[in-house]
Amino acid sequence: LNLFSKEDKLILAISGGADSVALARLLHENGFNFVFAHCNFNLRDKESDQDELFVKNLSKKLEVKFFKKSFNTENYAKENKISVQMAARELRYSWFEELRLEIQAQYILVAHHRDDDLETFFINLTRGTGIKGLLGIKPVVGKVVRPLLIYSRTQIEDYLFNLNQEFRTDSTNSSEKYLRNNIRHNLIPLIKEMNPSFENTLKNEMIFLNDVYTVFRETIENIKDDVVIANEDVFEINKSKLLSLKNNKIFLRELIHPFGFSQSHKILESCNSSSGKIFHSNSHRLLIDRDKIIISKKHKKDNMVVELDEDVENITYPISLKFRQTTQIKYNKTKNTVFLDKDKLTFPLKLRKWEEGDFFYPLGMNGRKKLSDFFIDNKFNRFEKEECYILCSGSDIVWIVGHRIDDRFKVSDNTKKVYIAELLNKR
Repeated sequence: LNLFSKEDKLILAISGGADSVALARLLHENGFNFVFAHCNFNLRDKESDQDELFVKNLSKKLEVKFFKKSFNTENYAKENKISVQMAARELRYSWFEELRLEIQAQYILVAHHRDDDLETFFINLTRGTGIKGLLGIKPVVGKVVRPLLIYSRTQIEDYLFNLNQEFRTDSTNSSEKYLRNNIRHNLIPLIKEMNPSFENTLKNEMIFLNDVYTVFRETIENIKDDVVIANEDVFEINKSKLLSLKNNKIFLRELIHPFGFSQSHKILESCNSSSGKIFHSNSHRLLIDRDKIIISKKHKKDNMVVELDEDVENITYPISLKFRQTTQIKYNKTKNTVFLDKDKLTFPLKLRKWEEGDFFYPLGMNGRKKLSDFFIDNKFNRFEKEECYILCSGSDIVWIVGHRIDDRFKVSDNTKKVYIAELLNKR
């Protein structure tokens, strides 16, 4: 595979282990333009520092520029409520990309090999990641390239032995408290006893699964066009169309998995019962509404009040609004633009989330109405209610943003100056 060329500037992610050291020697022997990028995750006390020193010395020997980054990995894991392994992954790939942009490199090289690929298959099978998790490690994902996937760990170590090249061995590689190590030391040797050519067999099966997945994704995409409405704010699935599909559980799983949801069976059960149930993933919420399934990104609860002086022309947070004033009374209505009598407004205006007990006088009506009743009448779903902002003059609601103005602030024949507010986009 022509994954990169000698004209490309490359970053080699090097730990000091056999695989990354072997890739360093291969790149050096073949005259590629590359630098070292080493992460010290500070997880193994002196051993981590010794790895760093080893890599630094190797960079001097090969006359390769050396970049390093030290991380407090355990703190990052606690702050983000993720495993240490996931924290290390996020930290290193984030830094690799920052470094790539900084030194204007074309690719980041990672030394995963064939054994890593097979172990990852079983890890994903154990955790349950669906078909996609069984397809193997891709040689190229964006700017990350893995050139050693066709080689086994044994081949890599034999290559280094013939070069008389030392490498570092991570002491945690022998600890069976990690799933990968358990699979490496126990499961795979057992399978090899039953089938000595297991590695080739599994690799061929993974190639077959990739072909199957290509056909499967084409079917999913065709159905997606029919049952899904996606925009910047929400992802909506037509409930009746989904339920009418054969094997709808499989289709639902593929549609919701990118948002972190795995409970497709329970979600389908809820579709057949009452609406209003909400499911949560780490990043999104899923609402079973009357006639659709709505997936929305989680936002931090925001009870802030934004004050708007009369000379403010626009704001971008918590929503994007634009303001202007004119003496021209004639205007054209649009969905997200409102025209108000400026003399009836008291500045600063206030923008806030709605609260229970809020009421207004809807345009065209004489009586007042609770916002909660307005939401029911206009069939707002729970997400839409939670994300609803109101513009206020003093304690009076002027505009339910993006929906209806208060009749008391409308433009009339006596209006001398028009205050125009426009919703540019919804978060």
